[in-house]
Amino acid sequence: MDSIGNVGKKNLISLIIPIFFELLLVTIVGNIDTIMLGYYSDEAVGAIGGITQLLNIQNVIFSFINMATAILTAQFLGAKDYKRVKQVISVSLVLNVLLGLILGGIYLFFWESLLQKINLPGELIGIGKYYFQMVGGLCILQGIILSCGAILKSHGRPTETLIINVGVNILNIIGNAFFIFGWLGMPVLGPTGVGISTVISRGIGCVAAFYMMCRYCNFTFKKKYIKPFPFKIVKNILSIGFPTAGEHLAWNVGQLMIVAMVNTMGTTIIASRTYLMLISSFTMTLSIALGQGTAIQVGHLVGAGEIKEVYHKCLKSLKIAFIFAFVTTSLVFLFRKPIMSIFTTNPDILKASLKIFPLMILLEMGRVFNIVIINSLHAAGDIKFPMFMGITCVFSVAVLFSYLFGISLGWGLAGIWLANAMDEWIRGLAMYFRWKSKKWQNKSFV
Repeated sequence: MDSIGNVGKKNLISLIIPIFFELLLVTIVGNIDTIMLGYYSDEAVGAIGGITQLLNIQNVIFSFINMATAILTAQFLGAKDYKRVKQVISVSLVLNVLLGLILGGIYLFFWESLLQKINLPGELIGIGKYYFQMVGGLCILQGIILSCGAILKSHGRPTETLIINVGVNILNIIGNAFFIFGWLGMPVLGPTGVGISTVISRGIGCVAAFYMMCRYCNFTFKKKYIKPFPFKIVKNILSIGFPTAGEHLAWNVGQLMIVAMVNTMGTTIIASRTYLMLISSFTMTLSIALGQGTAIQVGHLVGAGEIKEVYHKCLKSLKIAFIFAFVTTSLVFLFRKPIMSIFTTNPDILKASLKIFPLMILLEMGRVFNIVIINSLHAAGDIKFPMFMGITCVFSVAVLFSYLFGISLGWGLAGIWLANAMDEWIRGLAMYFRWKSKKWQNKSFV
């Protein structure tokens, strides 16, 4: 356990590299679904793009438990309070299973009304409904994988999480190929086949993740960790989780409202946005890895009371992420035509997409502040300020100006991208000045 308690002193690169490759693999495979479906039809891409935005709500809800779990686990490890570490893990698993069952039931039985509420065209609902029912209905598998991954990372074991995702992703790719290209005589099922492949690979990954978490975090689920039930741990999880969930839920609800606007613009624009969001997910991968790696160290160092080192670690990571985001998005802009040709040859989609790439640079540069600093603020225990800014800006800036620029002024996707860039920069600068103010110093849970 002593080695676990020294995570805050590790070289940041040793944490970032496996997290980066894990995120890259997740991004690649998530996007390989889209790329492979692009060979099936652009309509299938549009359907899964809209459905994925809705399914992201489940990840937000799971994340409010998992983020709180990671923060508390890191701080208790830093303080060498190993009994409470076991209690946090136990409570986290119980809560994730309950949430998974509830959410799965909602997706399974109310799929039609949910898809109609985001203005997904009827023909796209028909294409993607079985994918939505399967992946959403069995979201408990994803909840357990995410929970075990958060626990492993907070123990300084990101490599194990990477191994799990490599296996899950390879299985997913192979399964997709069977059902999209008809390998070995399998029926060509398109999005439905991708759904089958996803739930099978996640089921195997769920078992592997739980095994690795128990093995490498020295954990065995025992009744004594939840009897008497540790309500103080639950209170701490909820006090962290609800504000962070509110923040992420607001962002995702805002994005759903924006998707509903995009869905009124026709199938071409829906598919264009899906491809552009896919490319954006690649450009921010290192920034997210830096944010997560820094947050793990911040949690441990805060638990150990080493505040001065915490302050400088976050700012150093921000500088690295900012430079990388500029270089990456600039390269993407320069090679925008060959990049888009990977996904589609449809001239209408290409025309709608290519003019957005300059705005992508502006948006991703602002997003870096939020990715890195918000992770560090959360790890230090400063939860409410990011929540307040997130909820306020997403509706008063991102959603409002998406409507004004994209719909009222008729700027389409360009207006929506500009509105989202405004949101990222306003929140990002607010987070930067919050970190510089050091008002987060006395908000730890240890």
